[in-house]
Amino acid sequence: MDRTAPLVPDRPGKTSCWTTDASTGRDDADDGSPDSAQAAAVGVGSLDSVRSAFWKAYRHLFPPHSLAAQMPNGSVVISWSVMDDPHARFPYAAPVLLRFEPELLDAMRHGDANERLRLAQACEETLREGLRGYDPFARFPNARVVHLG
Repeated sequence: MDRTAPLVPDRPGKTSCWTTDASTGRDDADDGSPDSAQAAAVGVGSLDSVRSAFWKAYRHLFPPHSLAAQMPNGSVVISWSVMDDPHARFPYAAPVLLRFEPELLDAMRHGDANERLRLAQACEETLREGLRGYDPFARFPNARVVHLG
């Protein structure tokens, strides 16, 4: 295998190129409770139970083949393959980055699954506003950052 080849999968949805060597961030700490927001082993691309609630609440706003990945700092990045689209200059859509207020994350950590979903749904309007004018095929694909909380 050629190690100098770019990290672009040969088919859409085949493999994710998102990797990181960074350690976990401040929002990823395990609070020790059995209902902790921390998954047993959160790896690259995995979502803990708090971020999973956000993804479950917002999944319908993105294409069916979208991928959500939790970053070491606790943010969630969302993108999807656009290689088959004639307007695409890049293999993936310009990413959408979700950042979270610490107070919102604390409330999510202390709530049960239904409360987490309710809190996430309450922020959907903010996400919709943050996506206004978003272009996944942008000539200069800067991440769209949406701050929730």
